[in-house]
Amino acid sequence: MKALHKNILDRLDRIINDTGKHIHDFIDDPHAFTRKRSLDAATVIKTTINMQGKDLTSELFRAFDQKAIKNNDKVVSTSAYVQRKGQLSPACFKHILTVFNQNLFNIQLFDHKYRIFAIDGSDFNQIWNPKSENIVGNLNHKGKPYCQIHVNALYDLLNNTYQDCIFQPKSKMDERKAAVQMLKKLNCGPYIVTMDRGYTGFNMIENCNRLPNCYYVIRTKTGYGAFKEVAELPNQECDKDIACWVTTSNYYETHKATENVHLVNHHYRQYIKYRSENTKDGSWDLGELCTIKFRACRFRINDPKSGKEEWEVVLTNLNRADYPLKRIKEIYHLRWGIETSFKKLKYALGSVQFHSKQDRFIEMEIYAHMIMFNAVSQIDAQAYIPQKNCKYQYAINFKQSCFVIQAMYIISSSTEIFKKILIQISHYTIPIRPGRKDKRNLKPKSAVYYLYRVA
Repeated sequence: MKALHKNILDRLDRIINDTGKHIHDFIDDPHAFTRKRSLDAATVIKTTINMQGKDLTSELFRAFDQKAIKNNDKVVSTSAYVQRKGQLSPACFKHILTVFNQNLFNIQLFDHKYRIFAIDGSDFNQIWNPKSENIVGNLNHKGKPYCQIHVNALYDLLNNTYQDCIFQPKSKMDERKAAVQMLKKLNCGPYIVTMDRGYTGFNMIENCNRLPNCYYVIRTKTGYGAFKEVAELPNQECDKDIACWVTTSNYYETHKATENVHLVNHHYRQYIKYRSENTKDGSWDLGELCTIKFRACRFRINDPKSGKEEWEVVLTNLNRADYPLKRIKEIYHLRWGIETSFKKLKYALGSVQFHSKQDRFIEMEIYAHMIMFNAVSQIDAQAYIPQKNCKYQYAINFKQSCFVIQAMYIISSSTEIFKKILIQISHYTIPIRPGRKDKRNLKPKSAVYYLYRVA
C-alpha cells in the first residue's frame, strides 16, 4: 500500500470506539451501557453501520459467526441486539457522520477553489407502524395509509459523500426550510450548492445571498408559478441580472403598480393575532422589505438537430466573468450526482430494507448507511483502476465494492486487510458512458417486509 493511501476503515473504527467511550454524551439514560457486556456501545454501532438488507438474524450471524464458532459461543440473538440498540439514539450516528466528514481524504475542489454540493430529498418507505409519526394518509379517507420518511440530504458531488441530512415526515416535509438549516450549519470555506426547481423561492435565494462563502445554482420554473421576471425572459439563450423588491407588508398593495415588488404571504409583524389553520404562510426569515438580486441564465438542454426545443433557467450569484453561460450549464449538470447517490444508498447498501418499525431506529439505519456510503466512496477513491484499451474509461463498481468492503470489515480494519480490499475492488470495474440517457421509470414502491428478505 502506497504512503498516500489512508486506512479509512481504521479511522472509522477509531471514531466509533471514541463515540462508544463517550456514549452518555448522546443518550439520556445514565444506566445504559454501564455493565460490561459482549454487546457494548461501540460493537452495536459498528454492527449497525455494517448491516446490509438481509433479515436481522442473517445479519447478526454474518457479523458474529466467526467469533462464535471459534469460541464455541452462541450467535448474538436478535432480542439482545434490539435491546442494546434501543439504548442508542440517532445522535450517536449523526456525530460519527459529522466527525468522519471533518477530515476527508484528498478533498476534490471545483476549479481548485470551491467545494460543490447538491441538496435534494428522497422518500424511504417504512413497514407499517400505527404509532409512527411518519404516517401518510388518513384512516377516514379512501386508500390505505402507509409510513414514509423524507430524507433531505446535502451531498458533496466531487467527493461522493453525504455531508448532512434532515429527516421529516413525508406528510409534513418542507424541503426549503431543511435546505436553509443545512446550509447555515455548513462551514467549509467557499462552496457552490446546486438545487432543483422545487427549492426556488425568494427566502432561499436571499438566505444564500447572505450566507458567507455561499454560491448557488438553482433551477427554476419557467411556466406556471415562475417569477414574473423569469417568465418574461426571451425565448433564446440569455444571461440577465435581476433585482426586485420583496415584502411581507402592505407596501405591496400601495406600490405594486409603480415598482417591481413581490409579496410573500408570511405572518411577519402583521397585526392579525389569530388566523385560520388554512391561511397560507410562506416561508420568510428576513425583514418586512428587502431587495433580492440574482442572475437568471437561460440555455438550451437538448440537441438543436432534434427539432424540439427544450430550455431551462437557473438562478445564480456566481460572477459572470468567471462563470459564463456555458460553465453555469456545466455546474448544474453535476447536480445529477445526488440522484445516482440515492440509488446507490438504497439498492447497493440496502437502505430500502430496514430492520425495525420504530422511527428512531429507521433514522439510525439511514445515518448508518450514509456513514458506510462515505467510507466506501473514500476507499474507492484510493483504489487503482486499470484502464483498458477500449472505447470507455472505467470506474470502480460501487455495488460490488460495498459487498467486498463490508465482508472484510467484519474480519478486521487492519492495514493488511485494507491492502487486500484495495486490490480486490480494483478487479470490479464498469465502463463510464458519458451522454447516456434513459427515461426515468417512476413507480410507487412499498416497504420490503421481514418475511420477504433474500436469505
